[in-house]
Amino acid sequence: MGIILLFFTPYGVSEPQSPDSCVSTYFDEKVRIKHVIDGDTVILEDNRHVRLIGINTPELGRDNRPDEAGAERAKLELERLLNTSKIVGLNYDIEQSDRHGRTLAHLYLEVGTNIQALMLEDGLAIPLTIPPNFKHLDCYTEKAKTARTAQRGLWALDKYKARHVHSLAGKERGFNFIFGKVERVTESRSAIWINLENNVSLRIIKDDLKYFNHDALKSFAGKIIEAKGWLYKKKGQLRMQIRHPLDINIINLSEN
Repeated sequence: MGIILLFFTPYGVSEPQSPDSCVSTYFDEKVRIKHVIDGDTVILEDNRHVRLIGINTPELGRDNRPDEAGAERAKLELERLLNTSKIVGLNYDIEQSDRHGRTLAHLYLEVGTNIQALMLEDGLAIPLTIPPNFKHLDCYTEKAKTARTAQRGLWALDKYKARHVHSLAGKERGFNFIFGKVERVTESRSAIWINLENNVSLRIIKDDLKYFNHDALKSFAGKIIEAKGWLYKKKGQLRMQIRHPLDINIINLSEN
């Protein structure tokens, strides 16, 4: 049985941080929480919807669809954490709202504890890196790596284990971890394409290329890599958009 050894390679540029650097006693705003929608979204007393930067939690069921595994647990834990602090702090990043009109922020307990870091460390959320909001990136990455190594929470579920691209039937959608051999790396007017086996392609749009080392991307040809992101199908091909170097990793396979 093969063992996947992950090597998180710093192909992007980020300022080194301490794993505890996401602790803060300075807040851009102090607010009160009115309602927890799910594990990564809350409503403030002034009715603003706040999406927590840097994490993603499973979706609660809507429109007669069941909850995704771990969704209810993530929501309950976020409610529990917020119930320990009457006032919570918001710290903003470069981009302060998303295309849905939600406020984007890092969320803190009044004592300065970063809530995203707690959710990641307990394996109740997975890291989500969306440019240009990279504040606390190293901290969040380290917390998630610790949880993944220990197989805590979501990391113990099959959904969050990397699937070889040859196991994909072509109907898969939504968030996935995948791995496979890179057949070639090509470039178009709009993107760089990392083409894997089994007609699976990773797409890096030109606007995001500034976060990547171009020579490193070209060197992927012939290597086995792991990628995380949302799968979708277009022109008969399974595709995944890659937004940041932390979404792709070179891996080694060794046998017991």
